[in-house]
Amino acid sequence: MNKNILNAVIVGSFAMGLASCDENSWNDHYLDGFEGGVDYENSIEATYTLTDADYKTVSTMMEEVATTDAEKSAAKAIASNLYFEKEGVYSAPVALPAFFKTSSFPYYLASNGSTVDVTYREAAEVPAELTALAGAKSYTISATDYATAWGSETAFIRSYAPDATAASNIPTALAGAFADAEDGMFAVVTYNNATQNPMFGLPDEVPASADLYTASEFKAGKYIIADVAGSRVATDLGEKTYGYLPSADVTVSADEISGYDAETQVWNFVSTGTEGEFYMMDGQGRYYYQSGTYNSFNVSSTLKAGDDGYVWIITPEADHAWKITNKYANKWVQTPSGTYSTWGSYNYVSGTYPCLFVPNEEASTPVEIPLYTPVSVTENAVYMFNGGKWAVADGVVALNPADYTAMGFNNNSLVDADIYIPLFLKSKRPYAQDGDQMYVVYNRNKVDLFVYDGSAWTLNNNGLETVTGRYIKKNNEWSFVKYVGKAIFVEFKEAEVELDRNYLFVAGDICATPISKSSSYGYLPVASVAIKDGQIIEKSDANAFTFASSYEDENEVITKAPEGKFMLVDSNGRYIYMTGTYNSVNLSAAPSITDGVIADGYLWTATPNEDGSWKIVNAYSGKTMAYSTNYGSFGIYASMSDFEIQPALYILE
Repeated sequence: MNKNILNAVIVGSFAMGLASCDENSWNDHYLDGFEGGVDYENSIEATYTLTDADYKTVSTMMEEVATTDAEKSAAKAIASNLYFEKEGVYSAPVALPAFFKTSSFPYYLASNGSTVDVTYREAAEVPAELTALAGAKSYTISATDYATAWGSETAFIRSYAPDATAASNIPTALAGAFADAEDGMFAVVTYNNATQNPMFGLPDEVPASADLYTASEFKAGKYIIADVAGSRVATDLGEKTYGYLPSADVTVSADEISGYDAETQVWNFVSTGTEGEFYMMDGQGRYYYQSGTYNSFNVSSTLKAGDDGYVWIITPEADHAWKITNKYANKWVQTPSGTYSTWGSYNYVSGTYPCLFVPNEEASTPVEIPLYTPVSVTENAVYMFNGGKWAVADGVVALNPADYTAMGFNNNSLVDADIYIPLFLKSKRPYAQDGDQMYVVYNRNKVDLFVYDGSAWTLNNNGLETVTGRYIKKNNEWSFVKYVGKAIFVEFKEAEVELDRNYLFVAGDICATPISKSSSYGYLPVASVAIKDGQIIEKSDANAFTFASSYEDENEVITKAPEGKFMLVDSNGRYIYMTGTYNSVNLSAAPSITDGVIADGYLWTATPNEDGSWKIVNAYSGKTMAYSTNYGSFGIYASMSDFEIQPALYILE
């Protein structure tokens, strides 16, 4: 709904009462409810903070003018939420001007030209990062990745360390895992990390080796049960009588593995006398069987004849894998997967089919292996693909297993995140500043946004914040001017500039700033800016320049700039112009106007360049604005060299 129509409808009841008198007739403050001391003759500058009652008043007013169910729902939400939706149908700039015309607002009879800085709560739309992070890929660094990092198929450990850091190797691993990655994609990476380096060398004894079993038909014999990559093998249950089979790491080289334990990791499959059926025995001669509905194994030193739970049927699968199925349970042996590090036998897909390796009787040629493996810990990190490469995501942190343990939780599973994560962030970010924010990834793929308010971190997925908006009264209407204490600039990519809007001139990571108030000419100084996701967030609009379409003098005479041209005004209200042959600019409190025509020196044009920058040209000199890398300032130049950079424009929201 048009806000002017909206205001007219809401204040209709006041219009008749005020039609016969102007604001100045209320100077004596005879009306009940007026705030004492308010000057209603002259314009004022004031501040006001909305109360909970004010939100409810605004909600009721908006509900009265709402015409659809969606609008009525949005209006009611103001009272229940006690904040405004920034992108909603009844945002603060739409709803508050109507409220300012009621006696609930202490300055509702203030004169034209008055400004009031109003503090209220505002929720932005759900940040795009939340949606992107919620769809983050999960990736666990593999044995192959670690081998690549250490540069050897045998002399490596399943961990990063100072000589093979996570930071330098994870991007390579992700590039291989997600070859079709697109900009903006996130990945949560799980890896092992050690603070000490391993030691590699030749073993004192040549380890036993085993070759991949590639036959198309299974035959009775001794085998090692390994995952597809051949880097983990199944170990017997030791002294236990039941359970899942532990997993052990071995060394991989092509289709050969070494470093396994011949006593605990070699399995003997013995024929039952029926073709295709076998008993599964460990190195101690014990039988492995299944019973009941369990997915684990039982072990017995004696065979129970006729019990199908002791019988295993072994059939070939693709890529030299084998399906080892229990005849009684109709479940098959599967490799460890996800959070499980053990082997089980399931009737659904939990892991993958294992491969089988046949132990060699003769010793193989010795190769370098780890002689010392340092203790490592499992860690998580969040990476983002941007500009064709993977890098640690800025402003994102993932909980590590040690963090869950410190908070008293098991299995990397956190509850009451809104209570525990603020405590975690307080410790991890002890020097946080008011307004800092952090995306926290936990419970594998859960992500929340937390914002620091100067004293504590709070859950803030809808971007809720307390803001101060400046509102001005002109022609008896209140309107939003800008945020106070926070200025959000976004990169401007339209074909034509919008006039009477504020812009930053940006080259790389610096922007132009106004010339000192004590000077009336010079080159534009610069300041550093931080650009994130096409946005620059500043504490104020002090470094912005207005593209003004007209000038109004003290007699309220308005002079407009010619079509396609505008005047440049700094945040101090001074007009920027050029004269003579200088490359610097001059400043004046007002433009030079003769017979209703603005002098060319005060007029500018702006046209977009193909690279996203803008050509800002002075109408008098024909020179173009650019940042000089030689001088570290913005000037106006007749020609562009490699030392001059034309600025990009960032418009104030």
